[in-house]
Amino acid sequence: GGEYDTGIRGAEQLSPVAAAHRILCNDFGMIPFSLYRKDGDARVPAHAHWIDRVFKARPNDNMTPYMLGRTVMSNAFWHGFGAVWNRRDGGGRIVERVPLPADCCHIRRDPETGQFFYDYSVDGVSRTFTGYELSFLFFESYDGIRGRGLLDLARETIGAEGAAQQYGRKFYQNGARMSGIVSVDTDLGQEGRDRIKENLQKYASDDEFKVAVLDRGMIYTPIGLNQRDAQFIESRNFSVEEVSRFTGIPQYMLQSGKQAYSSNEQQQLDFVISTLQPYVTQWEEEFQYKLLRRDQLGAGMYMRMNVAARLRGDNESRSRFYEKMIASGVYCPDDCRALEEKNPLPGGVGARFFMTKNLDTVENIVSGEGGGT
Repeated sequence: GGEYDTGIRGAEQLSPVAAAHRILCNDFGMIPFSLYRKDGDARVPAHAHWIDRVFKARPNDNMTPYMLGRTVMSNAFWHGFGAVWNRRDGGGRIVERVPLPADCCHIRRDPETGQFFYDYSVDGVSRTFTGYELSFLFFESYDGIRGRGLLDLARETIGAEGAAQQYGRKFYQNGARMSGIVSVDTDLGQEGRDRIKENLQKYASDDEFKVAVLDRGMIYTPIGLNQRDAQFIESRNFSVEEVSRFTGIPQYMLQSGKQAYSSNEQQQLDFVISTLQPYVTQWEEEFQYKLLRRDQLGAGMYMRMNVAARLRGDNESRSRFYEKMIASGVYCPDDCRALEEKNPLPGGVGARFFMTKNLDTVENIVSGEGGGT
């Protein structure tokens, strides 16, 4: 609605909120999807033409996969949930994925069946969807049906920050000085006080060096501004901290807090695991139930988002990450090469797994043979 949109426009002018929105949307949009298949105990990459097309190439005529993910997260951030219409053909295959504007949605429940329906009205066109036709991403929800966005959770904090920002504009427009007190050794009455106030306000302008000339024993005492009393700086730092708490984004990513590389690297990992991963799990579970056909589910197929793509930082960080994953038997060399978009090692040697015993193959460690390296 218009009132809510006004709130969003106001919140977008607050730099910590705008930064949080940008970071969550960009990072979520960058995480790619892949299709896998369970083959006994193994999990191998799988392919289905229609899934690869709508997830990796083009979900619809107007969007890339990145932009679709970014749009869904943006709707969730502001309105509490983002929804995608999974349009299918007669064979049940998804041929198009279209994000829907959450602010145009009316949720209703059938009193007889208890089923929820989602009524959308966009540019004069109305359509009703069942929950199975849509994939949902919630920023926060108390019932799994209705979402709660950042403005719902932090409206009071953002409102206080907005007031502080409005005060800040006036603060600097007035040369960072508050007005003063005029003392007069007589009883002027209301009319006299108003007349003196009006005359003195004529000197208020962008010219800081104008001089007011007072008469009749008037004494002007300026009131110096105490920054602690104004709490302007404190309020802005408080806002960054609160936005960080509401969104789970580390303060350093909002250009505040510690800037030490080692601690920021750990915070970045925590951000991916604690903040992004819950959204990823949500999205994966939606797709597992709503996107794959029964024959694909029966064949052991499932979808996963590759969060490791978000951890691809500088060369040194990636090297340490891959080294640890290989040494602990989580990845084989070919897995790491795939993350770097390189072909497997020839002869299948890169598919072997290793585990630390001064680094040896898992088979030799289990059998007690081999000396390792």
